[in-house]
Amino acid sequence: MRRPLRRAIAIEVIILMVGGALFLPGGEDLYRFYLPVAQGCPECGYNPWFTSWILFPIQFIPVRYLWAVWVLFTGVTVYWAAERLQTNSAYVLLAFPMMGQMWLGQTDAVLILGLMLIMLSSNPYLRGAGIVLASIKPHIAGPAILILWWYDKERWKTLIVPTAVFLLSLIVWGIDWPIRWWLSRDLNASLPVWGHAAIFPYGLAAFPAIFLVKDTRQKVAIALLAAALSIPSFGIYSYIVFLVFTSPWWALPLSYAWVVAYPCYGNLALRFAWTLPMGLLIYLLWPVMKENRPKIKAAIFRKDETSTA
Repeated sequence: MRRPLRRAIAIEVIILMVGGALFLPGGEDLYRFYLPVAQGCPECGYNPWFTSWILFPIQFIPVRYLWAVWVLFTGVTVYWAAERLQTNSAYVLLAFPMMGQMWLGQTDAVLILGLMLIMLSSNPYLRGAGIVLASIKPHIAGPAILILWWYDKERWKTLIVPTAVFLLSLIVWGIDWPIRWWLSRDLNASLPVWGHAAIFPYGLAAFPAIFLVKDTRQKVAIALLAAALSIPSFGIYSYIVFLVFTSPWWALPLSYAWVVAYPCYGNLALRFAWTLPMGLLIYLLWPVMKENRPKIKAAIFRKDETSTA
């Protein structure tokens, strides 16, 4: 798809979504969790408590327009990130996870902004700010943050900002707030239907694939894909985070493939959405497998000869 066309499609999608947010009911998670967090109730959501400092500006937006403004922010952020990474922004914005992201009013655009700062900024303090932004959902971005930090040549400088934020949070909410935050999460409660797609524990086998690729961007993408496959609380709407890193044309129809099972399973058909991260994982690893095919064959034949002897 040529760049002018995909840009036109992306802009039109964003406009339509913002228009829908102005006239349709929606943004349930935004109003139920994130707005109270922004208003000073950090324990009202599931995110680390310093999330309230990041989201506090949204409390000043009139409630009537909050969802529309957030949809605009999400759409523009995803579009910018995809274009900056030379991913087809039209495919990303039209994919099913983006529909869920917009409809619920989720905050994964903040994660994307954070990861982009860590990857692209030349300033270690801005990269540190990126770590803070991305860590509001540690179960989503945690492995990716660790990879980017490890390959950061100024990794200790990059830690200054997140360390300062963490120490300040201990002063404000007490040194035990991380424990209180973790214990307040009802791990026995049933996950919403959006969180049924992970194939734990089998998905954990995807993490070693991080070490099979050399490019840092691919390592980050694989870390996000592995998290999607293995972490039960990785919501399907959060798939948008890895889609900005890699989104071939077929990822768009594959993101809706779970619909085939809808007549049999209803909303629970969403648990088959793991086919998207699995497909993208194979896509990223295929060149590595193809390149090393002769070595693999040689190792297999050598093993056979040894066992025969």
